[in-house]
Amino acid sequence: MRQIYVKMRKVLSIFTLLVTIAAYAQQLPDSHFENWTDKFKNDVQLAQWHGSNVTQVGLKFTFMLQKPGRTGYCAYVADQLVGAPKLGIAAVGPGYVSLGQPWQYLKGLSVKSATAGTEGGIAWKYRPDTMSVWIKREGPETDKEDFHLLYYSWIGTAKSSQYKNKAGGCTSTERINEESDIRSATDGNECGIDQPVKQVAEGWYRARAKYNEWTQIKVPIFYKNDGRPTMCNVIFSAGNYPAFRANDGLYDGNALYVDDVELIYSSRIDKLTINGKEWKEFNPNTDKVQTYKLPANGEVKIAGYRGIGTLTNIKGEKARFNGRKLDGQEMTIVPGEVNGKPWVITVKAEDGSSTHVYKIKIVA
Repeated sequence: MRQIYVKMRKVLSIFTLLVTIAAYAQQLPDSHFENWTDKFKNDVQLAQWHGSNVTQVGLKFTFMLQKPGRTGYCAYVADQLVGAPKLGIAAVGPGYVSLGQPWQYLKGLSVKSATAGTEGGIAWKYRPDTMSVWIKREGPETDKEDFHLLYYSWIGTAKSSQYKNKAGGCTSTERINEESDIRSATDGNECGIDQPVKQVAEGWYRARAKYNEWTQIKVPIFYKNDGRPTMCNVIFSAGNYPAFRANDGLYDGNALYVDDVELIYSSRIDKLTINGKEWKEFNPNTDKVQTYKLPANGEVKIAGYRGIGTLTNIKGEKARFNGRKLDGQEMTIVPGEVNGKPWVITVKAEDGSSTHVYKIKIVA
């Protein structure tokens, strides 16, 4: 009997480990910013994240530093003046950290040709609903400049050959999976996109504020379609990037501390449709039985959606995100009876972290 118990305990331990690994796989790499095993200049750098560091005219400027964090270490980034002021080649650069690779390009010695951005990200197939980030923010002009917390995911490979520069024109430089070529609705490449992609989701928070103490910010993630992404990227910026493409509106010394990033997967429904029409009276936050009046000769075809909302793009226009339809692995329906027992809808978070049950009584 004891041998059976020991074997069962081993099986349960293996199962628990597999569940833990699966849950962790749906989080960003080094989300607590503890792996500082790379170097740039003489400063340690994160191994899996990239700072907007600059090598220019023989000089090196480090934007990302290791600091004591909310737990362990954290990432610290700050806007700073880069270039050679005595040669007339200088501008304030945005301090940010990203899973993608920051890039800068200057054609010859012309500051007017300066452009910059972020390429790539990481392989990714998950669909989180919220990004939680702990931050502090300091600096001399925090009331004049937005900081940015950004998540976006996509399918395919974007390509373009020119990007907006400091003078308002376009500078030629070829990039693959550049941020502005993916986020066409909210921060699109104004010089044109040669090969567009299918953006799946976006979560974007920006504000002009100072935070002296560690503060948790929860960024909702909105969905443009039902697609499952192949890549994602995250950018945490101390200043006006990515809202400004060519280093304008930046203030030397504005800084951001970032720690303990967590992706949250929800088991709630944002919108419920019955027979293809949204049920406006549906309450996504109740456990009580809800009643739906069925139109004459109506059928009962139910669908749930998540990630619905709007974001204001850099031009002040509203970009609409219609949400994604929950699939059979996330939402199951046990049919009921018209004027009888209710329909039971069970929704599971994509990472298995929670479950929510809705009961809908349908009456004719």
